[in-house]
Amino acid sequence: MAHCTGSQPLATPLYFPPNAFSATPTSRNHPPVTNDRRKRGKQSAEAAAHTRQEIITAATECFSRQGYEATTLRGIAQATGLTHGSLRHHFGSKLDIWRAVADTVLEHYQSHMLPILQDATQMETPLQAFKQVVESFIRVSYSDPMLARLLMGETATDNERADYVRANFLSLHTPIGLLFERAREQCPWLNQHTNDTFFLALLSLTFFPLIVPGVQQLLDKQPGKAPQQQVERIMGILFGPVHSGP
Repeated sequence: MAHCTGSQPLATPLYFPPNAFSATPTSRNHPPVTNDRRKRGKQSAEAAAHTRQEIITAATECFSRQGYEATTLRGIAQATGLTHGSLRHHFGSKLDIWRAVADTVLEHYQSHMLPILQDATQMETPLQAFKQVVESFIRVSYSDPMLARLLMGETATDNERADYVRANFLSLHTPIGLLFERAREQCPWLNQHTNDTFFLALLSLTFFPLIVPGVQQLLDKQPGKAPQQQVERIMGILFGPVHSGP
């Protein structure tokens, strides 16, 4: 077996071309990225994002009005003026589009509710803070009934989509639940509820009239109430006549 006995001088010196060890490939094989190419890439990304948003907007209305099962990719494509293939290019499947829509709806609620939940900790009493959070939830729902209809349509089912909504909605339900437990000590009317049953009552009173307008006429002696009156009615049911005010 041969063994290394020492360094031997090379007969011919090694030669390495310029940039042989450079981290950046030579421009001969990889042309540099010019400002024009960067600009085109940015415009392409912006166009893709714009198209995705158009699809989400159209799909939100389709899912809200028709439900998931009755909505088709072709129907969404017609609503956006895009091709069936373009929808699949951007999202892949109808379920992928629905998830993007659900994320948009949940982000809408979270963007409005999370700051209010944070501010609620500064209020004088837990009951006052809890009422502020509940009233804000009702107002957010009435501000865009289409989103409320879509959300309620899925929470009433028992499938993968419903699980997705519930799992993501926990980011709101959990902190609201902590406030509920503290508020119940100051409002005996709330003792008839647990955290979960109160949340279901809140969803039902808020969403059902938005989903089925005829229900509102059965509940109200004065149909066609303004949103502020609707908020006051729901707050009165949830907190009792004594605690329905500020």
